[in-house]
Amino acid sequence: MKFFFALIASYVIGARTGGKDFDRMTQSLKALYKTDEFAEVVDAARSQAGSVLRDLASMVECHGNVPEVEGDLVARVSHLVGRG
Repeated sequence: MKFFFALIASYVIGARTGGKDFDRMTQSLKALYKTDEFAEVVDAARSQAGSVLRDLASMVECHGNVPEVEGDLVARVSHLVGRG
């Protein structure tokens, strides 16, 4: 989330200072995307998201005693946490 705020702020600053600085910032971001460290962070985030989703699916399946809630996973989870 912080990344997107930084990107928006960079865009605004780049628009105010002219295209030269903005182009330099864009090149720096592209260089960042190509690093192995960035790829490792993305892989770790994907792995964590997958783990959380598996745990969530397990919780939903364990609480299968909710017959009145049918539909997608979001509807079932919303009902389990009391918002449905």
